[in-house]
Amino acid sequence: MVKYLFTFLMFSGIVLGTIFIIATSFSKNGRDKSIIYLNLVVLFLTLNNLQITLVDNQYVNVNFFMHKLLIPWYVLILPFFYTFLMYYLKVEKKIYSFVSISIGLFLLEIAMRITLFPFFYNEKDCFFVARYSQIEEIINAIFSIFIFIKAFILLFNYSKLYQFVLTFDNIKWLKNFMFLGSIVLLMWVCAIILNLDKVINPVIFIYYPMRLSCSIILYWIGYQGFFNYALMTERMQLREAIEINSNAKTEFSIKPNDLSDDLFLTIKNHIESNSAYLDAEFSLEKLASETKISVNKLSHCINLNSGNNFSDFINQFRVEEAKNYLIAPEYVDYTIAAIGLECGFNSKSAFYSAFKKFTKKTPSEFKKENS
Repeated sequence: MVKYLFTFLMFSGIVLGTIFIIATSFSKNGRDKSIIYLNLVVLFLTLNNLQITLVDNQYVNVNFFMHKLLIPWYVLILPFFYTFLMYYLKVEKKIYSFVSISIGLFLLEIAMRITLFPFFYNEKDCFFVARYSQIEEIINAIFSIFIFIKAFILLFNYSKLYQFVLTFDNIKWLKNFMFLGSIVLLMWVCAIILNLDKVINPVIFIYYPMRLSCSIILYWIGYQGFFNYALMTERMQLREAIEINSNAKTEFSIKPNDLSDDLFLTIKNHIESNSAYLDAEFSLEKLASETKISVNKLSHCINLNSGNNFSDFINQFRVEEAKNYLIAPEYVDYTIAAIGLECGFNSKSAFYSAFKKFTKKTPSEFKKENS
């Protein structure tokens, strides 16, 4: 039962991977190098899963030699992911790519299969072929772990290299992938260790959790990578368009009440004039640091004079900014998600929630009514 479920999930992933590659290849960003490398990651994973699923379930009859020496697509997955990461973070001119090394290793392993072909029909040499297969997997695992560590270091220790990208994407989704990926690699190492003394007949089901987990997170990163890259690219274009039209300054409908004190007006003017609300990480602590006013005093002043807490007060500015972009003809081709994020919201859901709270309409409804 478990085997059938695993097979079903693997085939489902193969179908989804194929659909993903076709869809993204014909998309607007399909020719961008980031998407090309991302598609190659999904392609190698899909090809690897396809051959493993067909062979392990005996849909294709192969002898011992072929079963042990399948095409090593998996050795290309992490190097090509690392290269996607370089292009996504726009550091390809600063960081060395391991694509050429991984392709060289892949071709060397293909050459070894050709060299070992005389053993194809010789069942007496099974142990030799199996031992080579085991050593090859260990080498590939070491190489993959090395690439993974390089990607980990790039993301967590070299953020100064991609500060520009961080203004459009906080890359938390990539960091989450790295933590999940480390678990999958640990599963792989455990599977290798547990099968070290089982050269001829390794226990295959030990690999099931690793294969399934790897497939899930890599297909997930494929979707996330494509979606976030498309959104980031659109935000870059939108920000450029906004800067070109920067003379058209937002007019806020947020009016202080008659009882507002001078301190509140100072706070409001500071936020407006510096467009502080456009910072998705803007906080009461940051405002306190900028104005040299204590957090408690700021919070009390904003609550008393605006009738909202700090979060809602800032979101009002963001909503007003978004309303202008949603109805302006020069921004008609940009998605609502890109507009919301450029106005300071840290997610599409947060944007929709705040927009409906202050306008009683969704951004889509507002845009349609005012077009």
